[in-house]
Amino acid sequence: MFILKDFKSLFFLFFFIFLVENYCSKNVIDIILENTTPLPTKSEKRLPLFIWVSIPTNLSEEEIRNYIIKLKERNIVVFTRWQIPKEGIEKGIKEAIRIDKIKKELDYIISIDATNIVHMFFDGSENTGHIDEKGNIFFDFSFSKNVKMGCPFRIEVRYNVIKERLEKFLREYKNEGLEIKYWAVDWEIDGPIEWNSAWENSKRCVLCKENIKDIDNFDKFQEVIRKKRADLQREVFVETVQKYFPKCFIGNYAVNPHDGYRYWWDYFEKEVEGATYQRKHNALHRKWFDEFKYSGYTMAMPVIYTWYRFFNDYKFKEKEYRWFYPLLKEGTSVGKNTPQNIPIVSFVHWQTVLKPKELPVDFFPLSREKYKELLWHLLFRNFDTFCLWSPLDEMADEIKVLYEIYSESFKYNDFIINGEPIFWEIPEEPEPVISGLKLKDKLLIIRSDFKERKEKIKIKIDKKEIEIPVIKGPIVIKLK
Repeated sequence: MFILKDFKSLFFLFFFIFLVENYCSKNVIDIILENTTPLPTKSEKRLPLFIWVSIPTNLSEEEIRNYIIKLKERNIVVFTRWQIPKEGIEKGIKEAIRIDKIKKELDYIISIDATNIVHMFFDGSENTGHIDEKGNIFFDFSFSKNVKMGCPFRIEVRYNVIKERLEKFLREYKNEGLEIKYWAVDWEIDGPIEWNSAWENSKRCVLCKENIKDIDNFDKFQEVIRKKRADLQREVFVETVQKYFPKCFIGNYAVNPHDGYRYWWDYFEKEVEGATYQRKHNALHRKWFDEFKYSGYTMAMPVIYTWYRFFNDYKFKEKEYRWFYPLLKEGTSVGKNTPQNIPIVSFVHWQTVLKPKELPVDFFPLSREKYKELLWHLLFRNFDTFCLWSPLDEMADEIKVLYEIYSESFKYNDFIINGEPIFWEIPEEPEPVISGLKLKDKLLIIRSDFKERKEKIKIKIDKKEIEIPVIKGPIVIKLK
């Protein structure tokens, strides 16, 4: 039997109970709500702020209802996660519908994360593997030791398996009168991909060689593989969802219009000798196929993450520009090339992604203030809203800083809804960066500096010269 021997022991016991009651019972929705406040103004024309999390399924209906009411006050949308628990797909459908019935009752947007039920086109079965000239089956493990990446031309055998999963959920939602407005996936290491050892393995595969003319040319290989990947997503994901919900916005992580290049590397991607690159310092900007065009997706979901490799890839003395430059390059590529009828819902994350345990002594992360400025630049370069991805231990800081910008942006609804982006330039060196929206005779401007500056910048808009001062945050300038 435990006996308290002194006041100090009593104090620590009560402190432990306090921690358990106040922190261990918290979930991600609590963290989001604690670090945000209701929006003072709203607009039906502005898209909500998305967060790539879901409401826990083990809550009571009253708890779910209270969460949804508070999220709706903030114009924050969290996803309902479709998954197949160990009890079977019917249990997963039941859990999802239970939550989304409450969302419908409270007029809250139904948004689906279907990632868990669409993966494993390459399920490791022999009928999805590559085949060499001797008839041997082999797989590519260069993307993940746990995923047997196989032959892009033997993958069709899996289409109906994934479609059937999707249709079971979609059919029940339709039967329940639950209208899905947004449907998205984070579909990554699966299906045809051209990076890592994929090219090398395809050149060993008899079917790949039969189906890819000029397979020794990486650009041609990439074109065929990405087209196959896009066709898969259109046929299995997009057309299946649209069969039940034709007005639904549909998208996938990192699939978006662009300028023909990609300015970042995902965590599972490795360089390929023979691919086409543009070099900036040590960074390789990759030639990229227009997967979005053929996928049929109806929303763009670019990725704006502070990948650790940026810090070493770029050699700018002003270290924050090592982050700012590639992220704005990617954002501008997407914003400038996305049609107005396609909403841009960008994945974002501020704190350094994939940083090592031991950082170099000269390491300098992207500051909070510069990240906020970056978000403004994106909004002024055609982005509609953001979708926050974050590990749980970083969520409080991530949602706090993102929501500051999102909520403040409602002051400028007229500009963001109706304004025209007028600056697309990105300095190749750490000079002032300017973005802006023009609405009639006014400009909404954001300026970012990476050196100590006091001078105004003179620019011409509609043959009229204006001066942009050193500023913090957006300002409105009238064209005279």
